[in-house]
Amino acid sequence: MRAGCRTAACLKLPERRRRNRRILLSAILLLLVLAGLAKLWPLAARVLGRLPLFQAGRVEVTGLLYLSPEEIRPSIPVQSGESLFEVRPAEIVRSLTRNPRIESASVVFLPAAVRVSVRERRPFVLVNSGTLLEVDSTGTVLPPLARGLIADRPVVTGLAIAAHRPGTRVTASRFADVLRVVSMLEAPDIGLLSEISEIVVSDPRWFVLRTSRDQIPILIDPERVTPRCLKALAATLRDLRDRDRRVLGLDARYRGQVIVRCAPDSLGGVPATRDKV
Repeated sequence: MRAGCRTAACLKLPERRRRNRRILLSAILLLLVLAGLAKLWPLAARVLGRLPLFQAGRVEVTGLLYLSPEEIRPSIPVQSGESLFEVRPAEIVRSLTRNPRIESASVVFLPAAVRVSVRERRPFVLVNSGTLLEVDSTGTVLPPLARGLIADRPVVTGLAIAAHRPGTRVTASRFADVLRVVSMLEAPDIGLLSEISEIVVSDPRWFVLRTSRDQIPILIDPERVTPRCLKALAATLRDLRDRDRRVLGLDARYRGQVIVRCAPDSLGGVPATRDKV
């Protein structure tokens, strides 16, 4: 029995050797083909690059919100009619992301075209430092738009900051609280950001939010404010406007209540303190 097994194994040895030779030969042929293609590729790329189908006949830019195609086209290092084989996507991405307004970019080749998709940094607040600075959610200062447009966002005043160049970050100690408060105001279940035109942070004890419609000052404690508190504030504002009350101020610094100060001729039985939690 053992001799039989050894005989069977010996009979399979030539077959294994033939298979190994075929694999080795195939690998050698593949290497030769790849080497030939590597030598021929530059010539093939030059020939194909002369055909309109393989040229950058147009450059498409997508994903723009505030920037215009004319503003960023000079930052895309692609010439009209340039061979697509000579276009370097990494260079395009590096060139575009030097603009502080552009967070990221990607490049796709199409027949006779290059499509560049960009993602802009979204203005989050406006900071008053003598001039209005657009700042994104990370605190990065954005350069002004060539068309002079500016986003409709709350203006932060009273923040002690020096002039900041585009691309740098606002490092004021209270600015992190500003970003956190604005994030909560913008949350869908609160929806209060559109009501606020200004955030005054000059007092170290509290923030003052001013409504855009009637400039009502609203006191909040930036360190203790919660989404639940802001929901109560939003509900109070809606209720007061439904009742057509003239309000002098709101105080939302205290847990579980919003204090309302109405004009003397607008009380009409409305209590000074509105419990909304």
